[in-house]
Amino acid sequence: MNVWFTARGAGLSALVLLSASTALGALASHRFRPGARYVVQYLHRAFAGLGVSVLVLHVGTILADSYAQVGWRGALIPFTSGYRPTAVAFGSLAAYTFLGVAVLGLARGRMAATPAGARAWRGLHGLAYAGWGLAILHGFTAGSDSSQGWVRLTYLLCLAAVGAAAGSRSLRVVPVRTQGVLR
Repeated sequence: MNVWFTARGAGLSALVLLSASTALGALASHRFRPGARYVVQYLHRAFAGLGVSVLVLHVGTILADSYAQVGWRGALIPFTSGYRPTAVAFGSLAAYTFLGVAVLGLARGRMAATPAGARAWRGLHGLAYAGWGLAILHGFTAGSDSSQGWVRLTYLLCLAAVGAAAGSRSLRVVPVRTQGVLR
């Protein structure tokens, strides 16, 4: 039973951490007083790294728990899980998206060295919003605690944080430029 509790807690924790990272990533384009932008970017990366780590713990404990009835195939191949196949597929697709975006984040320095590379990186990095949306759907539809009031409140707070940050970003359409390269 401890594995099941760990899996559930890790899933919710990963969602909170990745929501914080997504919101901070949206806010990173704002103009802050000197030095504050670096703090926002550092926190964005730190929450992303922690979130992906806890996501790996969530998937690992789900696979280790025979009660969950997900199995390797169900976790790795979307729509093949024995437990709520569509809901678990949302989670699998979200995990793949977040892992891909994390790899892109590590490659940012090389990719964003030119204006064309920076545009490509930014477009691909924006897939984090899709991954985050899939993660929210996964939580609402596959989460065994989704009927609990405090869990629903957590989902709604994640939605509000990312929605507000993305909304404020959409109001600011001018990208920050440093030495001719988009940042």
